[in-house]
Amino acid sequence: MQDTLRIFDTLAWRKEPFKSAVPGKVDMFVCGPTVQDYMHLGHARTYLFYDMLSRYLAYQGNRVSTVINITDIDEGIVKGAREAGTSVEAFASKYGKAFVDDMAALGVTTVSSYHPVSELIPQMIAQTESLIARGNAYRIGASVYFGVDTFPGFGELSHQTRDEIALRPLEIAEGKRNQADFSLWRGSNADEQRWDSPWGLGTPGWHIQDTAVSFVHFPRGYDIHGGARELVYPHHEAQRAEMNAYSGKARFVRYWVHSGLLTQHSEKMSKSRGTSVKVREILRDFSPGALRLYFLGMHHREDAEFREADLKRWEEKYWSLRSNSTKLQREPGRRAKLSGDSPFVQAMNDDLRAGEAISYLVKTVERAARAGEGRAGEALQLLKVASSVLGAPLVE
Repeated sequence: MQDTLRIFDTLAWRKEPFKSAVPGKVDMFVCGPTVQDYMHLGHARTYLFYDMLSRYLAYQGNRVSTVINITDIDEGIVKGAREAGTSVEAFASKYGKAFVDDMAALGVTTVSSYHPVSELIPQMIAQTESLIARGNAYRIGASVYFGVDTFPGFGELSHQTRDEIALRPLEIAEGKRNQADFSLWRGSNADEQRWDSPWGLGTPGWHIQDTAVSFVHFPRGYDIHGGARELVYPHHEAQRAEMNAYSGKARFVRYWVHSGLLTQHSEKMSKSRGTSVKVREILRDFSPGALRLYFLGMHHREDAEFREADLKRWEEKYWSLRSNSTKLQREPGRRAKLSGDSPFVQAMNDDLRAGEAISYLVKTVERAARAGEGRAGEALQLLKVASSVLGAPLVE
């Protein structure tokens, strides 16, 4: 029997027993969206997983604090605002609010704070100045770059050698000491989204935007850093270098947990490729509970193909579970506590294998509904735990 959660850590590249820095308290940061359009199903799959992870950690008795940044500094936002004929601030605000509204429509209730990165320009400048003073960063004109050679662990998160990283240059620019060096601050002559700094007018680099949010909320470090697998390199690799160098800690983040991608027609779901399905569109025809069971039934680390026909089947299963829960509540039966050796708990403890947990739930409830008296208590307790952990309202 596995009585503790084991979760796959990308840095260690294996399942590790989960242990937070402070017993009974878990701090988690999840990389948020760049707000230039409505949330699509690929985003939804990612955020529903971390909502479930937060819920399961809370079920285990932890007080969980989850922070998601909102990236409202990006060239794509400037371009989108121009095309829409509106200001950058109004454009980003519109889609930032839409993101929070869509999360609420999905039943995501575990986020403690959504933090727009544009509110933290002074913190980004201060962190950049500190990294220069520590010898981890250097200036070229109005731009500042993090020198990856000053951080021996660069490449460890993405499991790449320095030679492999050299084949993937970042932000090619004249005068960089190493083409893998990444910007902390970029000089800019643009009319939009630029701020004054000790190095001149410019804009913060992508990676330090999230790092600033992390340090504001979790200045001593945190337990879990989450996001889609595509962010491992360069985004999370760069963030790890920034955070460890700035804090002086070898392990500012305890676990790096990543989710797989959602594809459609074998291509990654994305706006730029024209393959995105908006959350608000799909919720016109399907219930949030069914969508949650459908996505959470996929193992979070595996890429998965979206098929509407599969979602339709989960819509039917979802309402069948709710119908059976009503029937079971009419039956007498002893209320049982869900024990640690329950297959539901065991599946969740083994790297959040929610698909197996849901399968056990469906079979148990269907069996109890047929058997009636004597099985209702156990099945109802399972339904209540599953409702809490999966975030799908299964008990009427």
